Amino acid sequence: MKRILVALLASVGLFLTGCSQMNSAATVGEEEITVKLLQAQVDSILEARKGVDTSQMQLETGEALTRDQLTFLIANLVIDEVSKEAGIKVNTTDLELYKQEIFQSIGGEEMLPSVLVNAAIAPESLDSVLRRDLILRKLTAGAKDAGADDAAVNELVQTAVTKKASELKIVINPRYGVWDSNSFAVVAKDPAGDAVTDK
Repeated sequence: MKRILVALLASVGLFLTGCSQMNSAATVGEEEITVKLLQAQVDSILEARKGVDTSQMQLETGEALTRDQLTFLIANLVIDEVSKEAGIKVNTTDLELYKQEIFQSIGGEEMLPSVLVNAAIAPESLDSVLRRDLILRKLTAGAKDAGADDAAVNELVQTAVTKKASELKIVINPRYGVWDSNSFAVVAKDPAGDAVTDK
């Protein structure tokens, strides 16, 4: 009876572990990016493409698009942690002002759907993209105020982001690929390798 119970508990543990992996596309520190969220991002982008002329665009599809969106979601979490550590805050007014700046640069708000599709950004992710850009802007401004030149600023910002990514221990569900810390992206898994974490 004891052997049966031990075997049963072991099988339940394996089952739960398997469920966890199936439901998780990636983890960034304590934060989980679910498969459901990732799929919603991809579906939203594919749906948005139906409403614009994509004939002159080179758009990612299939696994490449999925990896791109997973990278996007991971980057959001990493940069959010960088902002917390640096004490950087982005409020609603910041976002609205930046939106107006973007609209002017692209020729008006009516051009936004096409721009988002071309950049593989889901419509509902616009605020996340702008927030991330503003955080990086403020990091850059802070470094310049401290006397760093452009080259040094770029290196400082890149170092801050990659260092935080390493600290958070990014883990990718193998079905989507592996995390490449050098390119800061989810890439197709090397058939010869099994690494799924950024160590």
